[in-house]
Amino acid sequence: MTIDMVLLTLILIGAAVVFALDIWPVDRVSILVLGALVLTRLITPGEAVSGFGNPATITVACMLALSYGVERSGGLNLLANRIVDLSKGSEFKVLASVLAAVGVLSAFINNTAAVALFLPLTLAVAREQNLSPSKLLMPMSFAAMSAGLCTLIGTSTNLLVYALAKDMIGWEIGMFEISHLGFILFLTGAIYLLTLGRKIIPERRRKEGLTDNYELRHFVTELILHEDSPLIGKTLCETQLGETDDIEVIEIIRGKERFLPSAAQVLQAKDLLLVRGPTTTLMRLKDQYGVSIKALSLSDGDLEDESITLVEAFISPTSSLIERNIKEVDFRRTYRAIALALRSHGRTIREKIAKIPLEFGDSLLILTTRSELEVLRTSTDFLVLEEVRITKIRKRDFYWAVGIFVAIVVIASLGLLSILEAAIVGVAAMVLSGCIRLHDLYNHLSWQTLIMLACLIPLGHALQNTGLATMIATQLVELLRDFGATAVLSGLYLLTIILTSIMSNNATAVLMVPIAVSISNQLSVRPEPFIIAVMFAASASFLTPVGYQTNSFIFGPGGYRFSDFTRVGGPLNLVFWILASVLIPVFWPFD
Repeated sequence: MTIDMVLLTLILIGAAVVFALDIWPVDRVSILVLGALVLTRLITPGEAVSGFGNPATITVACMLALSYGVERSGGLNLLANRIVDLSKGSEFKVLASVLAAVGVLSAFINNTAAVALFLPLTLAVAREQNLSPSKLLMPMSFAAMSAGLCTLIGTSTNLLVYALAKDMIGWEIGMFEISHLGFILFLTGAIYLLTLGRKIIPERRRKEGLTDNYELRHFVTELILHEDSPLIGKTLCETQLGETDDIEVIEIIRGKERFLPSAAQVLQAKDLLLVRGPTTTLMRLKDQYGVSIKALSLSDGDLEDESITLVEAFISPTSSLIERNIKEVDFRRTYRAIALALRSHGRTIREKIAKIPLEFGDSLLILTTRSELEVLRTSTDFLVLEEVRITKIRKRDFYWAVGIFVAIVVIASLGLLSILEAAIVGVAAMVLSGCIRLHDLYNHLSWQTLIMLACLIPLGHALQNTGLATMIATQLVELLRDFGATAVLSGLYLLTIILTSIMSNNATAVLMVPIAVSISNQLSVRPEPFIIAVMFAASASFLTPVGYQTNSFIFGPGGYRFSDFTRVGGPLNLVFWILASVLIPVFWPFD
């Protein structure tokens, strides 16, 4: 190996470790990878910025915008509500309806957006029908992933592989060129999830109350102000509670009235303060501030009344809170609410949550007034879990948005315009028709995905420049050549599955496409089947919760463990591997 190969190998290993340990968000890791490639001069300055103008990055941005235009019209929410209403009656009917609906949507709009749309709805239906969310959410994520393989625009990975294939071998994959194999895999996956998969998914029910779900009962204490307390007559701001002491006032109870704390709130004798904080600190305050301490066996009813409510909200895929913390955004003033607890990667955190960086898919237990709940509902930062609500459809926007979306799909599939050209024209049409408002669009685009794509695309240049892609391809070919081209393709598919289970699916695609092309050159066969193998394997990672964004999203709400994905997703990955190994050479021959 040359020095450049060694350097690139070290960068790749470092990135894989950080991806697998989920230390930093994928966009930050991608920026660091790009910086390392530039610093080590493995790519030229022109190659370093090539990802920002790459057709894949632009096309993904446009498709996200088009998906938002359709979603904003309210039509998707209305469709989702009606589908679930029709499915009521049994777990099987609900699951079948969710798989079908998510599958259809994920074939054409971003599959993460489809899962984000159905997550609150599915949890609400599970609660209403006394079903286990774990039985519904993992199949929903797996269906969204496999349905994304049914069209070229189903996932950002498809579009990335499309752009790399066009750049490297001049192959422009058609809109529905992968649909036959994609539909076979989706249908196979749906049958598995409705039969064997449904039986082996563990049943993990959420507890009835949110305070029980977040195990909050022993972390909130009641302080009763004595008539001689020095706090009486002072505002909360003047008392400096929560500033000099490591406690937080979350609610004030005065007789039959309840208030969320505000800086100007004047305390009165016999006020009850619901606070959270370390026991040692509270015991010290007992004599200092003239208060009595009463431990609570907390329930939702202890925090709620006709004016105050407790809700659970998830950090959305496009949230501005990602990588920021509650203190940094001044959560109380910005959202007029109090965050009581945080759940991240299946771990519940109840103390010192103000400085913990938030991530996509994290959930917050939030206390707010019913009058201010709309602030959370309308924010693009959250998906608020509530009872199923019928969304009012904007008929004019719906007709325009759906019409434009269908038109660009037809135009691209007929070859009248390339996918990139059709997507750009579609966004322009939606802006012109008023379906998309640019200010809202900027808040709804998944900048994390776009930055990741732009920063990782130059990795392909580094693989080619250093010769590492050729070396890896040579090793794989030498290992499996005696068993034929199909065996090499099968090995490539398996290697891609393994990598995408610990890395980002897009990072894996960038890494493996150059290797796929190099393999075809060494075998003197057509590169198309190997590129398709990478496309399908990179987007079908069911083995771990970190292999795909939708898996990460449903991990906490479903109450899953890491091993659940391996137990349920392992057999599905095995079936997909066998089917792809057999069918890819049939649909895309080697010669």
